[in-house]
Amino acid sequence: MGINAAQRERLQRSVRGTVLLPGEGGYTDATQTWDLAADSRPPVTLVAASAADIAAGARWGCENDLDVAVVNTGHGALDHNTEALVINASQVNSVTVDPSTRRAIVGPGTRWADVCAASAPFGLMGLAGASPGVGVIGYTLGGGLSPIGRTFGFASDRVVRMTVLDADCRPVRVDAQDGELFWALRGGGGLGIVTELEFGLVELPALYGGGVYFDGADAESVLQTYGQWVQELDERTSTSVALIHLPDIPQLPEMLRGRFVAHLRIAHVDPHVSDLEPAGRQILAPMLGSGAMIDDYTRVMPPSQLPDIHRDPVAPQCVAYRGGFVDTLDAPTISQITGCMATGTTDELRMVELRHLGGAYAHGDAAPSCVTGRDAHFNLYATTQLTKGHAAQARTLVDRAVERITGSGRGQFNFYGPSPEPGSILRLWDFAEADRIVLASKNLDPGNRIRTGRPLR
Repeated sequence: MGINAAQRERLQRSVRGTVLLPGEGGYTDATQTWDLAADSRPPVTLVAASAADIAAGARWGCENDLDVAVVNTGHGALDHNTEALVINASQVNSVTVDPSTRRAIVGPGTRWADVCAASAPFGLMGLAGASPGVGVIGYTLGGGLSPIGRTFGFASDRVVRMTVLDADCRPVRVDAQDGELFWALRGGGGLGIVTELEFGLVELPALYGGGVYFDGADAESVLQTYGQWVQELDERTSTSVALIHLPDIPQLPEMLRGRFVAHLRIAHVDPHVSDLEPAGRQILAPMLGSGAMIDDYTRVMPPSQLPDIHRDPVAPQCVAYRGGFVDTLDAPTISQITGCMATGTTDELRMVELRHLGGAYAHGDAAPSCVTGRDAHFNLYATTQLTKGHAAQARTLVDRAVERITGSGRGQFNFYGPSPEPGSILRLWDFAEADRIVLASKNLDPGNRIRTGRPLR
């Protein structure tokens, strides 16, 4: 579907941002997502300059019989937008921090690095994910698993209010008084276009964090020890472990290049302890003998260094991924995980990660939400490299691996992966919850115009 000159002119007159068509300078940057596997080639894109631009663009899209997709970082795997207006919100990245209430208000283009820079001078931080480049709103609406989540819960639990576009593309305030919609938006992903988010920050002057790399040859031993170790941890300690085939690239230290590793991560928070180093080392000690150690970079760190715990890649990636939940790390489960990582097998994955849940994740907050995983023990995340022309095979590989390991279709929204089949994402909830989420979606988007990488219907 093409856009004629008159349509473009009407859109441009209604916004302060820039309207771009395929082939024009800036179009590729505006439509490219962090997930390089996504093929986003819309007939028109708007680089929004304000929240008002987003509302005006969405209204124009509906009037011109186009779907509407809003993208910031593109971690949500936006794809197949041949009949959609893509609104790039990355320039609408305002952050306001109120240290007296310990709250932040952010725009739709804000990334966690922006929040950290604004809140750190006050000794505060948000429940950021493993990567500072992830967008705040998309991450939070999908639940939000932070490296310190066992202590503070899901990022969605901290949401106080949001501004959402209603069925007529008008901004409306949504908070705990709007029980059903507030429930569905926090954990239900992109069922509405959110142009502002207010959420609580946590006070955190320092933590004991970092990671330990073990030789992948000892992966089974590391996982066995990990499964026993986490049973003794209280909610002050958040951990994860990942089996990774690291690439042979100069960006990695020489000792890690091209190696198969078991990567343990830890974040220990305790405001009542003045010296976190000995406390952290004591907690970590049972894991240190579980395998041949390559590197230990755990230490006392300021919260601004939270991304150094997981050391996730920052540059755009071309991968297939899928997530799920694991109830227990018993011998059969460990065997399935290590089998998927065995070099040279047809089922080889690039990474399988387990994040320990429980703790504050299980508590919830005063206002119920539809976030999944409160009763799960581990969040599973599997990825494999995706090469051009082999996307379907790669996605089938991770899908089958997760199904074998977990034995169920349940999982956490942000880790589910792209699902172009409408409604497939709803299997994350039971039938009654899924019906409630779909009803909320229909109220906000009766024409089913909102386009995401995980369509609800």
